Amino acid sequence: MLLIALQKACACVYICLCVLCLDIYALGNAVVNQPPNPFSLPKDGSYYLKQYAPMLRSYVEQVKKQSLEQDYPYYDRRPVIEYSVYRGFTDIQRLQWRGGIVLIGAYMAEFIKYSHLGGVGIGARLTPNDESFYLSFDGRYLSDLESFGLGQEIFAYCVLPRFDKCIMLGIGEEW
Repeated sequence: MLLIALQKACACVYICLCVLCLDIYALGNAVVNQPPNPFSLPKDGSYYLKQYAPMLRSYVEQVKKQSLEQDYPYYDRRPVIEYSVYRGFTDIQRLQWRGGIVLIGAYMAEFIKYSHLGGVGIGARLTPNDESFYLSFDGRYLSDLESFGLGQEIFAYCVLPRFDKCIMLGIGEEW
């Protein structure tokens, strides 16, 4: 009986030491001058967006080039078109894109309108002097959009024709 209790106590101490070692490894070790592990610190969407923005700008340009050539990439079996190309279409051409996806690289121009039923709506512009258009995101993006503030460059996929059901790109979200 005493042997079993001693084995359980040793196992408990071993597990605690393992957890402590993992915590020390994750937070860095000042004794050997290791920097903190960047993945152990809490981040918001703006942290990731800053790192992914150059790649996303390049992606928007590539999709724009392919959209102009009518060689559309696909996401989840849906064709993707860049927003400025879509905006130049006639109403008849836009009808053909119903259910398609538009890729948007824009700047937040008008602040957030939030509804528990409808999610988060923002106004965006392609350039600072351009006219605003509106995007609708799920409510889970509220805190990220609030942390960005006006003027922040954002990237999103939205379902056409109403620019609803948008998902943010480059904010570290796993889906």
